[in-house]
Amino acid sequence: MDLLYISPEFPPNYAHFIEQLDSLGVRVWGLGEADFYFMPESLRSALTWYVRADLNNAGSVQRGLDQLLAQKKASGFAEKFDLVESHNEQWLTLEVMINEKYGIDGIKKQDLPRLKKKSIMKQIFEHCGMPVARGQRIIDIDHSLDLAETLGYPLILKPDEGVGAGGIYKVENKNQLKSHLSGISEDYLIEEFIDGRIVTYDGLTDYNGNVVFENSLIYGDGVLEYVLGKDTFFYVNRYIPDELRAAGQKLVPLFNIRRKFFHFEFFNINDTYMPIEINCRPPGGSILDMMNYSIDDDLYRAYAQLIVKGRTSVESQKKYYCCYIGRKDKRYVHGHDEILSTFGNCLVEHDVNPPVFRQAMGTERYIFRSPNEAEIYDMADFVLKKP
Repeated sequence: MDLLYISPEFPPNYAHFIEQLDSLGVRVWGLGEADFYFMPESLRSALTWYVRADLNNAGSVQRGLDQLLAQKKASGFAEKFDLVESHNEQWLTLEVMINEKYGIDGIKKQDLPRLKKKSIMKQIFEHCGMPVARGQRIIDIDHSLDLAETLGYPLILKPDEGVGAGGIYKVENKNQLKSHLSGISEDYLIEEFIDGRIVTYDGLTDYNGNVVFENSLIYGDGVLEYVLGKDTFFYVNRYIPDELRAAGQKLVPLFNIRRKFFHFEFFNINDTYMPIEINCRPPGGSILDMMNYSIDDDLYRAYAQLIVKGRTSVESQKKYYCCYIGRKDKRYVHGHDEILSTFGNCLVEHDVNPPVFRQAMGTERYIFRSPNEAEIYDMADFVLKKP
């Protein structure tokens, strides 16, 4: 099998996908933006061939693809790829372009609106009878001001297409709204502000769209609050409420998620789960590693097995709650040595984040696990305590 992997260098932990695919005999051809020798040796060794390209430049991408296909031919392999994968929302459109151009099974152009546009997602949520935040895509400034008056302040202004909290604003009044609207040119939505806990339904599907692994995260705050300066805290739940599972499994076929990871976000208000948006990718950063820590198993291996064999086995029982605590450039009461002496037996990972993650995820990360949910909150209170 020949698999084209887009951006093998980022995020760094996704190199494990390539290493596991290689261990099962898959020839992984890489197209990315990093210098080859910048990447870890273990990743370089797992790649059959790698070409560097500007992934935002169509000409550069095409030249890179031509080089890879020429190398495949020179090596005695067929001049085609069996699958294309990115695991990264930023390159989903590029993945589609390659699938379409070379007739590769996978996401196609007609799939993109429902997978990337929040306005289309909202229509699908409403069509299947799920509650949603009131709001619409903006037509012009007069429409947005009228809509804001109907919804009331505060409200949320967010791009129709976007990743994470990028370009999202909480708007408190008419003047703020006018100010933000004057600085944006792409399509945006206005929605009522929902005061509810954010939870997720995440997982992996097989080639037929069956969920073969499921997970749920609980956020201390929304990603927007983390970007605006709040300390980052969220955790893998050991248990998935039946109502959340039902809502998540209802959406998987509606968005035709096949042989892909997914990441669905919901507001949890009492016993109601209100969908916010869906993502056809794994949850970002270190979250896949947190899932692994929670089950003492390997989702990178499970994905590789699925690709090669069409089926996989992975532990479903969560043994631990697993939390992420991100410390930013602030003063905290307890130093690293105190954290180790107090909760070191529960610490599974501590490291500095890549610069691109630091605004939302903190400069340094602590990942702990415990079978006790209350202890997870004790850890967060201790690590994030300020003078």
